[in-house]
Amino acid sequence: MENRSSIHSKQEIIEGLKLKYDQLLSWLDQQDEADLNLQKIKDKWTAAGHLDHLLKSTRPLNLALRLPLLVLDSRFGKKNERKERTYEELVEKYRKKLAEGGSATGPYIPKGNGHSKKALKTQLQKEVEKLSKVINRWNEDKMGIYVLPHPLLGKLTIREMLMFTIYHTQHHLNILEKDYSN
Repeated sequence: MENRSSIHSKQEIIEGLKLKYDQLLSWLDQQDEADLNLQKIKDKWTAAGHLDHLLKSTRPLNLALRLPLLVLDSRFGKKNERKERTYEELVEKYRKKLAEGGSATGPYIPKGNGHSKKALKTQLQKEVEKLSKVINRWNEDKMGIYVLPHPLLGKLTIREMLMFTIYHTQHHLNILEKDYSN
């Protein structure tokens, strides 16, 4: 996955998601249970909070991708004439939004402490498995037509949302490795 522009097809997206989640779960395996819920950085999420945030952002995506196309179209519409963004363009736009002060809001903010390592791992594995299965059911062409709203990036095609999800997982893994590793 070093050549990020190669992330485009359904299969490349599935492989990218599995790779990033495998790396995330490997990181989690190496952590002490007691450290996951410690507030190591003032006014920042705990390690478990980052993992909970990834769950909170992946679950609704899983649900949305299971909706009938008619429902997706009536709720969110279809892509206009703009060119579909590349992985790099999405990453650049997301980084810019973060630099401008963008952050998680509402239902995507982790709540509370007391997350267990085993429960987090099980839930993360379950969500990525469900996501891979639902992606497989999508027609490759339709992934570039239907859109979903992203709180910071606006409307993204299904393909863009999935490519973003790969980067979003890497983004939080980078934070975890830098600030929360044992």
